[in-house]
Amino acid sequence: MNEIASRYGDALYSLALDKNVIFNYQREVKEIIQIIKDNPDFITLLDSAFIELTKKHELIDETFAGISDDILCFIKIIVSNSRAKYLLDILYGFNSSCNRYRNVDEGFIYSTISLNQKTLSQITEKISTLEGHEVELRNLIDTSLIGGVKVIVHDHVYDGSIKSRLNNLRFDLLKKEGN
Repeated sequence: MNEIASRYGDALYSLALDKNVIFNYQREVKEIIQIIKDNPDFITLLDSAFIELTKKHELIDETFAGISDDILCFIKIIVSNSRAKYLLDILYGFNSSCNRYRNVDEGFIYSTISLNQKTLSQITEKISTLEGHEVELRNLIDTSLIGGVKVIVHDHVYDGSIKSRLNNLRFDLLKKEGN
């Protein structure tokens, strides 16, 4: 994460900590992240020099209706300071700070397509059980896997990808050939 995103993320985390609203803000930030991920052009709109700042603020209010005023103002400050392109990194940084506060490990789940929420939740639950504590996974796309998923939490790798299975099969065949 770059320094700008880190500073903004830390500022929101400090505000949440001071107001004792870590859990509420984290929940809201996760909602915002999902909205942005579902609408990838949203950041482009917020970053556009062709759209007036007041229109951008109105768009933020409309898009994130129901989100706390502090977070809405925070996003407006980011946009007003021409930092919209860093918004997702800022929100991910804030989420990571909240997870550290809550002793939740973070990891990545790689797949060839974006996983739906139900599948992601099921895999997260299983990995949390295997790790012995709560884990939060972020889905990333890796088309080289061919199919299946690969999960990485710290130095633990859970690889159920087709690519891994093919590599293991190839290794086994070469091993038998060598005997």
